[in-house]
Amino acid sequence: MNDWKEAYRLAAFELKASMKSFLLILAFYTAMSLIIMMSFDIYLKGDFRYFDLLYLLIFFLFPTWMKNKEFQMQKLSGDLWTVPSVVMLQQLPISKEAIIKSRFIIHAVCSFPLQLVLLIAMPIMSEEFRNYMTPVTYPVFVLIWLSLAIAIGFIMAASEAGGNFKKKAIVMSFIYVLGGTAAVFFLVAVIANDGFILLTMQLAADWPFLSGIIAIVLGIAGWKYWQWDMKKMMKKTDYL
Repeated sequence: MNDWKEAYRLAAFELKASMKSFLLILAFYTAMSLIIMMSFDIYLKGDFRYFDLLYLLIFFLFPTWMKNKEFQMQKLSGDLWTVPSVVMLQQLPISKEAIIKSRFIIHAVCSFPLQLVLLIAMPIMSEEFRNYMTPVTYPVFVLIWLSLAIAIGFIMAASEAGGNFKKKAIVMSFIYVLGGTAAVFFLVAVIANDGFILLTMQLAADWPFLSGIIAIVLGIAGWKYWQWDMKKMMKKTDYL
């Protein structure tokens, strides 16, 4: 409990310092989401196959890219890549658990509002979506995507532990990420012939209770796993 109190205090301090820029980012992201969602009905009719990829990029990566510089991983010295505050906080009498939890709180605050904007824009902008969803299935659909935001998206929070990376390793990691993204997109296209977003809509509509339970379990598992992974990386990294 003390770790969580300390984590909230650390996160609040950093977030308060960047609140003005975050509000500008939120306004920009909202406008961008509304523009993108204007083509959602075309996707649901099967005429925009690459909408899935565009949506996934906006949902998972844009919130991370749009963070303030001080919240992003960067090269500090030698082959050390990490978030500056992760190094600074370890020089103070603060537990690693509190530091890790604070990074996850910051990531959640920086990403969830933006992702909710995109999810809320769907019924606002799409008549097809409104016809497909009900007051029961729509919250399940939102829950599915927020659980994915934790299970997949929080890898970005865990990566803030950083590490000692050579240039070659960074380039290879970038290639692996691109290759993995392409492979996942291809696999999704094969499994979900109508598109991944539509697949999650079908899961929410056809099996709302089961889908909701699985989403909750997936979100909790992702939350715990990525914190464990970040702690492991912090132990391995030489921050000096």
